[in-house]
Amino acid sequence: MTLLEQIAEIGRARSKNYPDESFLVRGLWRTDLLFRPNPEERTFNYTFLLMQTVGEGACYCSTIPALTEGFSLLGKDCRNIHPEYRCFEVAATDAMFSAFEKRPDETKTMTGSSAEKAVWRSRIVVDEVLRQLELAGVEDGCVVNVGVIGNIIKALTAKGIKVTGTDGDPTLVGTEIGGVPIFDEDKTLEYVEKCDVAVMTGMVISTDSLEGILDAAKRGGTRLVLFCETGANLCEEYVKLGVDSAIAEYFPFYIFGGTTRIDVFRRK
Repeated sequence: MTLLEQIAEIGRARSKNYPDESFLVRGLWRTDLLFRPNPEERTFNYTFLLMQTVGEGACYCSTIPALTEGFSLLGKDCRNIHPEYRCFEVAATDAMFSAFEKRPDETKTMTGSSAEKAVWRSRIVVDEVLRQLELAGVEDGCVVNVGVIGNIIKALTAKGIKVTGTDGDPTLVGTEIGGVPIFDEDKTLEYVEKCDVAVMTGMVISTDSLEGILDAAKRGGTRLVLFCETGANLCEEYVKLGVDSAIAEYFPFYIFGGTTRIDVFRRK
């Protein structure tokens, strides 16, 4: 059983105390985006899928099939569907968990432009990384950013922290961001194991990478910070599985103007 399947089983067990209508698939959205919040940041070129029940489940993927693949899912119970594509599977599990009450350690909101919120969001992530370095007793440690975010890398290097990046985007691999080398994603587990903290995006669940990262972190004694648009509703489960800090960013994401809510969950 995969990690995602294990989480889905936990969700189905929890859902028995909720009305069935909370889990009906009411809508699906596919969005292709190009986004560059400021001149110093990379250009994000992604596609994300939203599945709506009482809330929204989200999944960023490098490739998502035509939305018409989802016609058969409308009106179905998201707990019982078995979609062929990983992106639909992640979004369905995330949508299931959107019905459940959450108990974050902190909740933060901001209303503003996407450019303003990009900086605000990065500060939240960086603060969690610094917190984990402090808990590890490391003043100027080593951090690997899995799925690189330029604002996060630059904020960490400005504090004298040694940072390495890994990414699956071939246009980034072999380049540098703020003097930080970006390696191919096949180096991820190596750097997770040898760094003090790994900070990564929620896409590790859609690429089926999270289980390997958890194992590498155990081997290396590495602390994990996960920031999620993909699978944001799963963050409370991630900290139970061994992630030290999981940051949930719910739809509408920071890339849109208006109000964005972020919950922070920390491993006890």
